[in-house]
Amino acid sequence: MRHLMLPCGQPLTFLSSGQLVKNKNFLHPKRCLDSFVLIYVLKGTLNIAQYGIQYELGPTQFILLHADTEHYGWQESYEYLHYYWVHFHIPVSPVYISQEQYPTDISQALPEKYIVPETGTLTHVKRVPVLFSQLLDISMRRYPASEYLLHYSLTGLLLELAGEFSSQLLDPKEDPLHIYKIQDWIRRNFQQSLTVGQIAEVFHYNPDYLSSNYRKLTGKTLTQYINSVRIESAKNLLTTTDFNLKEIAFYCGFSDEKYFFKVFRQYEDMTYYLSGDCLLEIVPRFLPFQIHIFSPPARLFLPRTTLSMRQDKATIPV
Repeated sequence: MRHLMLPCGQPLTFLSSGQLVKNKNFLHPKRCLDSFVLIYVLKGTLNIAQYGIQYELGPTQFILLHADTEHYGWQESYEYLHYYWVHFHIPVSPVYISQEQYPTDISQALPEKYIVPETGTLTHVKRVPVLFSQLLDISMRRYPASEYLLHYSLTGLLLELAGEFSSQLLDPKEDPLHIYKIQDWIRRNFQQSLTVGQIAEVFHYNPDYLSSNYRKLTGKTLTQYINSVRIESAKNLLTTTDFNLKEIAFYCGFSDEKYFFKVFRQYEDMTYYLSGDCLLEIVPRFLPFQIHIFSPPARLFLPRTTLSMRQDKATIPV
């Protein structure tokens, strides 16, 4: 990956910003711009390529599309997609460094410079969406000083990304496993059959060391994280495609639909039951309860029948 090095003392130049919301079948256009573009994914999966490298970006992940560099969508997004974007210029000629050139010790880091990675996964996920939302708000209600506020707010956004990236790389106590790299790799490969041993081999760790330390640092097991990524993708497919349960299960990396259903129930607050080819969703919103019945080939998770239940009777509203 190529990381962009920028001077701290000079603000960036804001050009435009916005958000994209698509239900399905979005393919990013092929283009080469004279400006930089930062994209932060909120929901769904964005399939985009730069320098010939294909990226599959999920929620909490971002990519910095470099100026004068061709980028394009390499595959349609088959699910609901929502992301923020901002176009900007930088005040100096771009300087790129590789991962190997990044300082390995805090004392070696240049205080007057900050480095924005080409792509990454955020662990502190609350701040960046707020900064993006503020940027959009300022851009829509222009006033005399808003132009300067936009430039500095944009600069603050990239400094936030750079700060988290550097803390992940430079502070081994905070992230000795480089968890963001592992999670990024899982998000790119969740459709495959994944094991802790396979992931440990990719990142050159002992499987027991990786498993125990990942849980210690995140509070979850690797298997739980893998399943959470798969379920998030499955939920989007259930609401935006005509795939049946078996197709969705295999697409998301599950060995069969029964295991997919079992994991789905573990990760959702609602209760689900299988009945033949139908998926029943029971939503406990006080009383009466609601039961939604979903059946292929109709679009899954769009309620076809709502059954209101009380303790002594059941009625089907017309």
